[in-house]
Amino acid sequence: MLEKTPFRTEVRSTVPGITLLVLSGDLDYDTASELSTLAEGLFSGDVRHLELDLSGLDFVDSSGVAALINVYNAARDRDAAMRIVALTSYLRHMFRVTALDQVFDLPA
Repeated sequence: MLEKTPFRTEVRSTVPGITLLVLSGDLDYDTASELSTLAEGLFSGDVRHLELDLSGLDFVDSSGVAALINVYNAARDRDAAMRIVALTSYLRHMFRVTALDQVFDLPA
C-alpha cells in the first residue's frame, strides 16, 4: 500500500486584497473537506482575490478535483476571483483532460 503524504495548507497575504493559499500533500477523499471548509471560511471574511499554489500537491483524486471546483464556485458566488498560480504537469494534464483548463484561470 502506498504511503499517503499529509495534506497541508498555508494561507499567506502577499499583497493587500490578495490571499495566497498554498496546498501540499495528498488532496483526496480523506482531505477534500478540509479544503472546502477552509475556502468557505476565507470567503466568509474579506478575501476577494484568492490565488492557489498547487505545485506541492503529490496526489489529487476525484474528491480533490471536486473540492477545487467547490473553491471556484465559492469564489464566484461571492463575486471574488480565484486563480491558480502554480501547478504540476500532472495537474495541468488532468485539468486539460477534464476540460477544467477552460474553467480555471491557469498560469501559462
